[in-house]
Amino acid sequence: MSKFLKKAYPLLEGTVDLLGIDKNQLRKKMIDMSNKKTRSKQFHLKPNEILVLLPHCLQLQSCDIRITTNIYNCKRCKKCDIAEIVAVCEKYGVNVVVATGGTLARRAIVDIRPKGIIAVACERDLTSGIVDVGEMDVIGILNDRPNGPCIDTKVDIKKLEEAILFYLGGD
Repeated sequence: MSKFLKKAYPLLEGTVDLLGIDKNQLRKKMIDMSNKKTRSKQFHLKPNEILVLLPHCLQLQSCDIRITTNIYNCKRCKKCDIAEIVAVCEKYGVNVVVATGGTLARRAIVDIRPKGIIAVACERDLTSGIVDVGEMDVIGILNDRPNGPCIDTKVDIKKLEEAILFYLGGD
């Protein structure tokens, strides 16, 4: 995201709020702009240069297994999308982290130092993260919220795999 947009975004969000316009419409536009900027480039990254960042709400809320410290703790029962996500990330050998918030997401970025980020989240969290990382390349994928915000969310696995392939230099 450009430095101008990074600085202007809070003002835009405030203006949209004053006008009574749904903030998520602005957020979707910002995510779309970031995705277009990233996709306008060509990448041939190594798998270890890619980071998939996930929200913990993708895990079934009733699950007793904690995946926030290690997604590979997942028992792959397939009651939520985590098992499929793990399988796709293992297939391509990319880094995958479940973050319970922005601080842990930023820590993962600092620790892994990816050249390409694929972030799955809601409009608010994705936009906040894209603004936080500045000029880094991010592909944002909105999660689906069939049960409302932050509970048993879902992600389109095909979009996730396509984003990984994009960074690897595939189609």
